[in-house]
Amino acid sequence: MSAVFDLHVHTTKGSRDSSLTPEEMVAEAKHIGLTGLLVTEHEGWPRHEFDEFAQRHDLVIVRGLEVYTNAGHVIVLGMDEYESGVFDINRLRKLVNQIGGYMILAHPFRFLFDPAGTYTRNVLFEDPKRLPKTASEASIHPVFDLVHNLEVVNGGNLEPENRLAQDVAGIRRFRGTGGSDAHSTQGLGRGVTIFNGTVRHERDLLEALREGDYAAAEGFNIGRLAHYATHHPNGSQGQG
Repeated sequence: MSAVFDLHVHTTKGSRDSSLTPEEMVAEAKHIGLTGLLVTEHEGWPRHEFDEFAQRHDLVIVRGLEVYTNAGHVIVLGMDEYESGVFDINRLRKLVNQIGGYMILAHPFRFLFDPAGTYTRNVLFEDPKRLPKTASEASIHPVFDLVHNLEVVNGGNLEPENRLAQDVAGIRRFRGTGGSDAHSTQGLGRGVTIFNGTVRHERDLLEALREGDYAAAEGFNIGRLAHYATHHPNGSQGQG
């Protein structure tokens, strides 16, 4: 049995830029047939309130954080709230190691292909004179040594941004995850991660991500599923 998760969702409970209420999120997830959701609030959702809400629904709802760092946005599982110093991604990785958590670099190449002035709007490559020309060049950025995985399908991204992330994931041997980055009902499930097996709670999700038996896909919300398989240049499939 497969489990279909949207691994990047924001609600009004912990993301000021979201108009999606938790109740709307659950209703739409059930409507389109999702198995579960990773709720990745910007400011967090108090653990006791989140757990009480999640337990009321026959849907797997896991709590995460989307943490702002000096190397972009990182989806973190296992961390209950922001801690001092996590803007430094090296510090964040140490904390995540201590708690046995998991880090997914979100939308790493957003804005990379937009017209640039003195600087680009992409956090990893701000100098428009030094933009990577290939996935191999992009893959040498040190941030990829610090995260556990890479988001290769983001529902808010342009196609080239997702495709470059897919190629880098293959080079760096990440499996690659998918999420919608939804801030409203529109687009929920546009990006998903499909696990081969049952995922019943947060511990299952962490184990499944580490085991690597899953694939990112897009178009689930409209019934036109397209898988993003990541492949290493030597022909072997990327490992998380």
